[in-house]
Amino acid sequence: MNLETIDFKVLRLFVATAQQLSFTRASEELGVPKSAVSKAVQRLESELGVRLFERSSRVVRLTEPGAILLDRARSLLEETSLMLADVQSSHRRVSGQLRLAAPPALGRYISRELLPLFLRDWPEVNVSLKLSYDYEDLFREGLDLAFRMGGPRDDNLIEKKLGYANRVVVASPAYLKHFGEITRPEQLPAHRCLQVFDRPFIDWTLTKAGISHVVSVPRVFQCSDMEALKSMLLAGAGVAQLPWLVVRDEIKNGRLAEVLPGWVSNGMSISAVYRFGTNKPAKLAEFLTLIDRHQHLFDLQRHCA
Repeated sequence: MNLETIDFKVLRLFVATAQQLSFTRASEELGVPKSAVSKAVQRLESELGVRLFERSSRVVRLTEPGAILLDRARSLLEETSLMLADVQSSHRRVSGQLRLAAPPALGRYISRELLPLFLRDWPEVNVSLKLSYDYEDLFREGLDLAFRMGGPRDDNLIEKKLGYANRVVVASPAYLKHFGEITRPEQLPAHRCLQVFDRPFIDWTLTKAGISHVVSVPRVFQCSDMEALKSMLLAGAGVAQLPWLVVRDEIKNGRLAEVLPGWVSNGMSISAVYRFGTNKPAKLAEFLTLIDRHQHLFDLQRHCA
């Protein structure tokens, strides 16, 4: 196989099969017979002289050459699609659907601070925002951009660093009045702790003036939704370590109190990841420009003297 004999239809069938790891699901996704998918993959393997999949009665897996081809083929198909769109259009309109994903707390924040500005400037664009704690597969989900907090890097995506966030320990004034003030990190294990993560005990790392302290705390309540945790806090149910972004307004208006002032978690990076290089769709390019103009919004740390 060489550049003159590349069949883009065969590549599309291969990519769908590799992403689904199923000949049946790939045929359903593309609306073609399963036999056509199988023959296309066999043809590709024959032309390349390598096996792209390991097949058994139960499992389909990519081989190492298959994984390499998937990475390159996705990029090639996307760039080809964008090239054709550019050629067929005499000018690039900022229109269509912009598909985004973000962790729930950050997604709610950008829905208030950033997305209204974008929709105001570009009325021909509509935006969909998926709120999820998962690190979404932009290729599989058809997403244009995802906001991420911490987590591993993905070498298949372009990453744009935006800022940092950290966490603080909070409780309601009523809780502290009833159970007593907390003046040292070592006191936390004796309190009623509310947790985001589903583990009986979890370590809270607190840092102050360059000194870190790790406290293993039990839980009396766990929920992955931070708004639900905040509701429990406001009802006086316990103590929690939550992002400054989530609780700063309640601390400002006195509904929550910052426990152990000056002690915060280590900063967690905030970034935006996307698939496209220089030939971005206009809607994505303009959204990234808006992010650049308002990057200060992503300084979401509790700054302590």
